[in-house]
Amino acid sequence: MKQIKYLLLITILASFLFSCESDSNKNQEEYTIKGEFRGATEGNVFIKARGEEGWKTKDSAQLKEGKFNMIGTTEQVEMVYIISDAFKGGIPIFIENTEINISLHIDSLEMAQISGNNTQLVYDQSKSELTKLDKEWQDYYYTVYRQLTDEEKTQNEEHLNLLYDGAQQKKKDFIFEYITENSNNIASAQILIDEENTLDTEMLLSLFEGLNADVLASKPGQQLTERIEIIRKTAIGQPFIDFIMNDTMGNPIKVSEVIQGKYVLIDFWAAWCGPCRHENPNVVANYQKYHKDGFDVLGISFDEKKANWLKAIKDDGLHWLQLSDLQGWNNAAGKLYGIRSIPQNILVSPEGIIIEKNLRADDLGNKLAELFGKQ
Repeated sequence: MKQIKYLLLITILASFLFSCESDSNKNQEEYTIKGEFRGATEGNVFIKARGEEGWKTKDSAQLKEGKFNMIGTTEQVEMVYIISDAFKGGIPIFIENTEINISLHIDSLEMAQISGNNTQLVYDQSKSELTKLDKEWQDYYYTVYRQLTDEEKTQNEEHLNLLYDGAQQKKKDFIFEYITENSNNIASAQILIDEENTLDTEMLLSLFEGLNADVLASKPGQQLTERIEIIRKTAIGQPFIDFIMNDTMGNPIKVSEVIQGKYVLIDFWAAWCGPCRHENPNVVANYQKYHKDGFDVLGISFDEKKANWLKAIKDDGLHWLQLSDLQGWNNAAGKLYGIRSIPQNILVSPEGIIIEKNLRADDLGNKLAELFGKQ
């Protein structure tokens, strides 16, 4: 079933605010964030931003009777998260030097109300529409399909796939139109970062190239530009990016020496990743079928604990070379290839050219059958 079982849905919604270009705000040199967390009395509130070295705290305040104030400055508009020990999760907001108001109940973060700038408004409207489109297949999947027997699931799988594919196409169409209409709004850069996996590479690049220069100069714009550079370097038809990483015995391995003369699936995974472990038997079956023909697999683990990594290799019967720097999501190879979710894989030709990406389930076997001329 087309990657649905791999789809991790994390939706944090907010509704948002006022024009950042209004005359009253043009000369403001600091931001003021006023918040009310209904259902909470005391606690700590933080503004967290994600950077190259992980999460960084940009500001903090204390809740008093469920309310807090923050006053600070920011050099440019930036996407950050409001985090608190009063609730689980985070609320994405754009901070700039204006007054921002946040109102929510700690039991329903998705209903948070945020006002203060036009960037937030454009972002919120897009997320609201995309969530509605996802519900077109999610409602059926979670309320009907998951309750069916295995036999009934098989009979209704095509219907589910049609719902899913239809929703995905509608999302693509909406994003293309919405970003085109808001190409001069910083939120568009963040939307493209968030929805990269929804769009095909050609559409993503087209929308990126249509963004206003001021948008690209913003922090989300700079982050998107860096992401696009990686996407271009790792696109189908490009040479693979070589790197050196240790194997399970601690020996440094140069990937180019592994790839020579073979079709190699560079497989990004981790012992703790449920969808990765679910896909492993499929990779094993294809490895056993086509290894003698010149097919190999190279595992790149996003684990941090070596014992867990080694146990998963043994338990899943992964009889191919495995590499890891045991840095989790900071895996150096993952950064080179711009890996933001796993499982992911890249199929490299004997000449070192990327020829396919993210082959899972039947797609992997079908591609190998095509390459080696047998079923």
